[in-house]
Amino acid sequence: MPAWLRLLRPKQWIKNGFIFAPLFFAHQFTNLHGWEMTLAATLAFIFVSSVVYVANDLKDVEEDKLHPVKCNRPLAAGTVSENAAIWLLIGCVGAASGVLSFLPFGCQVIAAIYIWVNLVYTHWLKHMAIVDVFFIAICYVLRVLMGCAALAVTVSPWIILTTFLLALFLGFGKRYNEVNIPEYVRIKENLQHYSREFLDKLVMICAGSALMTYAIYTTEIARQIGKVEMVYTVIFVAFGLFRYMQTIYVYNKGGEPEVAIFTDKVMIANLVLWLGTTLWIMF
Repeated sequence: MPAWLRLLRPKQWIKNGFIFAPLFFAHQFTNLHGWEMTLAATLAFIFVSSVVYVANDLKDVEEDKLHPVKCNRPLAAGTVSENAAIWLLIGCVGAASGVLSFLPFGCQVIAAIYIWVNLVYTHWLKHMAIVDVFFIAICYVLRVLMGCAALAVTVSPWIILTTFLLALFLGFGKRYNEVNIPEYVRIKENLQHYSREFLDKLVMICAGSALMTYAIYTTEIARQIGKVEMVYTVIFVAFGLFRYMQTIYVYNKGGEPEVAIFTDKVMIANLVLWLGTTLWIMF
């Protein structure tokens, strides 16, 4: 993969899958126009998030050089110059603006909020323990809201809460991995205010809360559509959470959630089963 493309972190684009949530949870799965709008919103968010990734790498290049994985990022490794990265960032801004011009105004507002939140995070809040992970979780919720704005629909507040808590779970799991790297902890102020024991409790709380809110959602939707079978999908969500906890605590691979999840055949099979079962029941 070309170094300039790796700078845009295509592996991270999988997070934009949350934009598709309203297609399923707002019962728009068979809406062809809805798919077109959702795909356009996803493309716009890819460019918007790439702007953030490049800007973040430009600011953190010296810190990344001390991280066992992040040191391989193009800027930290020296395979892309800072000038080239700046031009790439400008190109992504132009591409994002072009795609957003075809989307509802709400999508443009959410994209602007996402960039603003990340600028505040990158320059100030990333140094504050707990607050740093909360802002990452907010970015996941913004993706769901982006999908809602593209379709002009709303989803159950339980899905918003589930997304937020699931993102906290992934974020604290990532921090759990990072506190095991002494060289990285020394230069990351926020990590100096975490401990393995503290993060262990946060991961447990968030996992349990995410599972509970999803279970409540399935109960709510089962009543709405008259299909009690919806509650059975909790089995797949519970297994996915437990499997990822195994990834964090047993395999020590929670540092890159998107890589850990999508290189795990068992996790992928579970996701496919959850999606297939959910669609079969709902549609």
